[in-house]
Amino acid sequence: MLVQIVFLFMKFRMSDQKIKAYFEARSTPVKIERYTVDNRQIRYIATGTDTLPMVIFVHGAPGGLDAFKEFLVDSNLTNKAHLVAVDRPGYGYSGFGKSEPSIQKQAELLKPLLDLNHSGHPAILVGHSYGGPIVARMAMDYPSKVAALVLAAPAIDPKNEKVFWISYPIDYAVLRWMVPPAFRVANDEKLHHAQQLHLLKNDWKKLTLPVTYIHGKKDILVPFANTAFAKKMMVNAQLEVVTEDKMNHFIPWTHPQYIHRAIHKYLAQTL
Repeated sequence: MLVQIVFLFMKFRMSDQKIKAYFEARSTPVKIERYTVDNRQIRYIATGTDTLPMVIFVHGAPGGLDAFKEFLVDSNLTNKAHLVAVDRPGYGYSGFGKSEPSIQKQAELLKPLLDLNHSGHPAILVGHSYGGPIVARMAMDYPSKVAALVLAAPAIDPKNEKVFWISYPIDYAVLRWMVPPAFRVANDEKLHHAQQLHLLKNDWKKLTLPVTYIHGKKDILVPFANTAFAKKMMVNAQLEVVTEDKMNHFIPWTHPQYIHRAIHKYLAQTL
């Protein structure tokens, strides 16, 4: 019974019906779409006119597209941009519970979102936590399609990848079945993350676009030392670093103003 309760309340995903209800209550038209690539189905939602500049939001681990739902109902954004939030592979309704630890592969699986851009302007990508290196990889691999990055508490430094002790025992088969799918996927990503970040290390210099990097000194999940790594590695990017002493890891919820500010700045530069 306890395991069933955990599964019920810790899925980290929002059904199509709940999405519709949330956006209807806020008088915001929303599209709920899916596409398939490499035998994996990816779900995303979108608000705003699709001919406006595109902003894509990519969540952390665990998580789902609903992490950014408040951004997608903000009329200050919907009047200026085509806003897209996606369930990353393994989360939400994008192959729930089926892990994809490769940052490169996740970037490839999300690339079709860039092809939906009908604005004539490259997209702005927003990544929180584990979503940070994924949107960075997308910018490295598809530079003509990406105008700017907004990285909120991104886990990018392989030497400062924090792994909690519980990650190791729950990776054993005897315990894995007890772990909710979203946490199981997050754990798989976590255990491979340092290795995956090492694969990115020589490519940060490829970023020549504007990047807003946001991090709080009270972040206990992704060490603030990642900030120094960003300054060291993004040598060719137009890097703006935003920090705050009391800010924690959950920037999209606790300090969304910094993400809003960066998006509006880049939209102004695009239009």
